[in-house]
Amino acid sequence: MTINDLKYKIEKNFRKIKLQNDIYGFQIQPNTKFLKGISRKEIDKLEILFGFDFPKIYRKMLLVIGGFDIKEISIDPDGDEIKFNDCFYQYPRDIEESKWLVEEINENKIYAESALSESGFDVSKIVGYVPIYSHRALVIFENKNLSPVISAWGSDIILYGNNLEEYLKKEFLRY
Repeated sequence: MTINDLKYKIEKNFRKIKLQNDIYGFQIQPNTKFLKGISRKEIDKLEILFGFDFPKIYRKMLLVIGGFDIKEISIDPDGDEIKFNDCFYQYPRDIEESKWLVEEINENKIYAESALSESGFDVSKIVGYVPIYSHRALVIFENKNLSPVISAWGSDIILYGNNLEEYLKKEFLRY
């Protein structure tokens, strides 16, 4: 499945979303769409900012997907507080805002490496991490055909997708 196919399916799925008033946390709002991606030149500059080359599939994603057009919403079930947030990182705009996640992963590297090793990845070949969405990060390896995604919340780190396509399906087609 191509990134364009995934974008189409995810946006179609977002049309059916119904907000839930009885849960904590940010929710994708109905009819959310992806913003236009960035250019190849902008991706090249972004790789320089991060200090490594991205996997092929992530470069394709950046060309097609640039974040959400509607902020996510958090409705406090115990009160009437409503918050809005951009949980899908938009680059290059969010490079500074997303650094916290890379720092958190590096502080808890042993747990990230454990989760990846248990799934068969050679952690000695990790080059870095790129925050994608909330506390999810793409793991960058020397082999640019690899694109696993981890979910990191302090030392609670799990593999959330063996590759970027699997991750996108798991994260955004579950509604």
